[in-house]
Amino acid sequence: MRISKNRRNRRGVSSIFLAIILSAVILVECTFLAFVWNLDYALSVNTALKTEIDTVLADYNRQLFDVYGVYAFSIEGVDNECFNKALEINGLTAQSTLYISGRYKVTTEDLRKAISSYYLYRSTGLVAKTLVNSFSDMFLELDSSGILKKIGKFMESPAAEYVSKIIKGSETAEQWIDKAGDALNIDELLEEAAGINDLRKDYADSIRQSGMGIDVDVANWEQFLDCMSGFESFGNTLSDAAFDTTTKFMTSHYCAYNFDCIMPPKNDASINGTPFDAIHGTRKADCEYLIKGDNDYFTVFGLHLNLIYILTAGNMLTDFANETYRTTVNAISEVISLIIAALSEGTVDIDYRIIAVGITFYVGLIQSMKNYLDLTKGERIVFFKYEDMDLLKFSYRDFLFLFCLFTPEDDLLKRSLHVLKRDYGTLYKGARLEADFRGETYYVEKSYQLYESS
Repeated sequence: MRISKNRRNRRGVSSIFLAIILSAVILVECTFLAFVWNLDYALSVNTALKTEIDTVLADYNRQLFDVYGVYAFSIEGVDNECFNKALEINGLTAQSTLYISGRYKVTTEDLRKAISSYYLYRSTGLVAKTLVNSFSDMFLELDSSGILKKIGKFMESPAAEYVSKIIKGSETAEQWIDKAGDALNIDELLEEAAGINDLRKDYADSIRQSGMGIDVDVANWEQFLDCMSGFESFGNTLSDAAFDTTTKFMTSHYCAYNFDCIMPPKNDASINGTPFDAIHGTRKADCEYLIKGDNDYFTVFGLHLNLIYILTAGNMLTDFANETYRTTVNAISEVISLIIAALSEGTVDIDYRIIAVGITFYVGLIQSMKNYLDLTKGERIVFFKYEDMDLLKFSYRDFLFLFCLFTPEDDLLKRSLHVLKRDYGTLYKGARLEADFRGETYYVEKSYQLYESS
């Protein structure tokens, strides 16, 4: 049988031609299919990354936000479970490794923004402006009344040492009068002598009851004057405009009333009512640390000594406003002036009114010791009284607020963040997540909107 070569060749050419065409079509289709599949997987990876980072941000510390208004999460709690499940929902298997390439910690500037937001819906601190004005008015009144100047004159005079020995020494007023010899008659000064002895007893009792071993003498008066001068200067520079243009007021209130302290007022808790032992267990001197930068015994003692000076200043102003008190102290001061003149043989002659200011300081100190003990018990004390009316009543935290106002805001923020990290660990506000697939890197970056606002 003969086979036609022409017919066989035509069939072979057609088959080869069709094979070439179909292979090209298959190649194009497979390439297109792979491209679509890769694109679909890439879109799924992006969706999974967004789901994962939203899950991370949603897992913020609830107590940290409720108590302090700070959005933050812990990086240790981040895993790839949500990422993998988001891929599985789309019928895909995880072919990418999720990792965190960026971690954004909460900064002091972030904390400043959080505090501002915190007070948008909490107006508790607004009433504290009255507290600031009250203290400022008191210091200005001390200066305008000439009390601070008279204390300075008294401190610089030899009379200061005499008065200190008379009030703090072991000898009674009668014995001091006897030392003066014939210049004074005890029988004529019995009432004033009794007043001096009562003053000595009150002073000794207050020092003993305080349990702090504070012994305020002439050398300490300079510290008192420095403390008062600082507050007076603050009062002079304080203005309403400053409160409208700065966050210092809110930061100070936030630190004073929202952190633990060593001397808690009754029913003490954070602004939202959370007990501090639910945050960190045992009592801590956190607010004192925010003010002074340390919380050891000597640092807290120094802060409380300034507190006693402020209480003393308030008591002095209250006493000077009491006419009965002024009459009594003036009478005692006249006797002490005579004693000093007699003992110094006339070399020390000082106006009894200057001595009256010095005695008022000691009386104010005695009263401040009692106030301080009440504060240690968590009570509110009457800071200023006029004609049997309690005009100003403050707790320990109210005084902490005053001290916070004198502390640089950047220091308050830096120390506050340190305390929050101690209680809640390292705080993160955002992150960058990445996943690789076939040589391509897919990522998403996000943080809380609170910190992104200006």
